[in-house]
Amino acid sequence: MNENEKEEIIKVLHELEQGYKLGNVDRLTAAFYKENVSSIGTAVDEGRVGIEEIRYQFQRDIEQTPFRDVSLTEPQIFLHGNISYVICNMIFIGETIEGEDFAMKGRCSAMLEKNIGKWLFRHVHISVPDYDISEGESFP
Repeated sequence: MNENEKEEIIKVLHELEQGYKLGNVDRLTAAFYKENVSSIGTAVDEGRVGIEEIRYQFQRDIEQTPFRDVSLTEPQIFLHGNISYVICNMIFIGETIEGEDFAMKGRCSAMLEKNIGKWLFRHVHISVPDYDISEGESFP
């Protein structure tokens, strides 16, 4: 894999991290294309299609967490021409508006596209494992 491409993709992942940390919705949405985009989060109602729905989700996340920090770690990047997909681990820590601290350990998969020399997200999916299911088992 071209190391320059990998570094460019990692920079886009860092934009998500920094956007959350700073509570900056514009920075978060700037990492996405403006059309034909989607995201899936961990809550029941967090399937978003279109940049305005994604913007709404980021705004909601930020409003519900006065303090938040997201880390995307151990990225595995797969490159296929101008399309890339990434899988990585995610740690999301923060504090709710009720003052409760939380730590969520999850996984992230994303599809990015390079157009006019710039990588941007087309799709992001976050999931949290069901810790009630033991390792080596698929169902409770």
